[in-house]
Amino acid sequence: RDSVDCVYSEHFIEHLSLEHGRRLLADCRRVLAPGGVVRVSTPDLMALVRKYLEGDVQEWTDMGWSPQTPSDLLNEGMRNWGHLYVYDEAKLSAELTSAGFASVRRSRWGDSAHEPLRRLETRPDHGDLILEAQA
Repeated sequence: RDSVDCVYSEHFIEHLSLEHGRRLLADCRRVLAPGGVVRVSTPDLMALVRKYLEGDVQEWTDMGWSPQTPSDLLNEGMRNWGHLYVYDEAKLSAELTSAGFASVRRSRWGDSAHEPLRRLETRPDHGDLILEAQA
């Protein structure tokens, strides 16, 4: 309890149910020292919806994913790879706040105001939702 300065999660929370995601965020808050920071990187539901509306099924071909239609894009993006709950910024921000975090803010891929959390992403940038929140 209160012993960790930073927690980083990349493309994990979307593999949990909403309830288990809430438990994960609560545990992150529990272990972070005062002023500690959690960084959560996850697919962005809004980016997925934008690609669907634009009819752009080519965004993720470098990852080996080539849906045939916009409908396939949206359905596969929500369900494939073991995804159970895909977040948009408003929902993930609200969940972080509910877990007891303050000053939730969006970060860019590889960038952070906190040195230990910079350049950690291992997956190519496809408009991921990356939020940092302080304990």
